[in-house]
Amino acid sequence: MPRAATRRINVSFPVWLLEDLDKVAPPRKRNQVIVTATADYVRRLKLLAVLKETAGAWDDESHPELATPEDIDRWLRQIRSTWRREPLGQEEHCA
Repeated sequence: MPRAATRRINVSFPVWLLEDLDKVAPPRKRNQVIVTATADYVRRLKLLAVLKETAGAWDDESHPELATPEDIDRWLRQIRSTWRREPLGQEEHCA
């Protein structure tokens, strides 16, 4: 896998946080831990933004067939019945 382009930045951390990080991060892996944690946090922020943007997109008037928990269960059973299930160990694998 090709390496992603990188850019060095200057970030200030509270001393207590860096000390904790150094205690738990594997030796010479602090940068990797910080990048992974930042990527996870950014992913969550993006997801929250999408959830806020789409809030209210679904309303009961548009989907009266799913008004009750029983309606939802029926719909889920119907959808799941169309899923193709292979016996364990017989799944198709992508080449």
